[in-house]
Amino acid sequence: MLYIRISPEDAPARNIPLQQRLMALLTRSAAMGVLSNEPVTKLDVATLRRLVNDLQGWKLLSSATVDLAPLLRKDPADLDAKTAEHMEVAVGKLVDALDDSPSPASEWSTMREIFGDEALSRLVGVAETSLRRYAAGTRETPQLIAERLHWLAMVVGDLAGAYNAFGIRRWFERPRTQLNGGSPRQFLGDDWHVDDESARQVRALAASLIGAQPLAA
Repeated sequence: MLYIRISPEDAPARNIPLQQRLMALLTRSAAMGVLSNEPVTKLDVATLRRLVNDLQGWKLLSSATVDLAPLLRKDPADLDAKTAEHMEVAVGKLVDALDDSPSPASEWSTMREIFGDEALSRLVGVAETSLRRYAAGTRETPQLIAERLHWLAMVVGDLAGAYNAFGIRRWFERPRTQLNGGSPRQFLGDDWHVDDESARQVRALAASLIGAQPLAA
């Protein structure tokens, strides 16, 4: 998964809610495999232009240049308070739009990189041989599996602010008191759907970590 690390020196203490929303957009885009493979070390105009171009390249956010126009001209920390507030709302809508945009063509590679084929096949509920065919594009990813894969990418995006790849793998396997003592993988079960209560609880647990380290992933 793409390296994203914003140092405190490169994250001025202005417009923090906007910067946090932007980090959510970046980490989810990276987890989906749509952010070009170059480390992100600053939340600046260059990074956001790159992000918008990448999202448009995958046909995920065709209106992003309009919604984020002020951010494509000036760094988020340099925006006036009113503009920053408008941009926070706009970025929030884009984060929500990614939530509803499964992209198996890009997501297989990043999720395989994080979990490996064996663990990923257990999480999404397919045989490893099928997983490799879907990832290679020789077979179309079934809708149920595409939805599970996208859900997993969104959870990874939420976890990325607090864990590295190794920590993310462990997070799915460690028992959690919030999940009746089971691990997230156990709590999901074998035949789960993204709308199940178990999936909502696991997703909420991961989302509670957002902001733990808001400018690092």
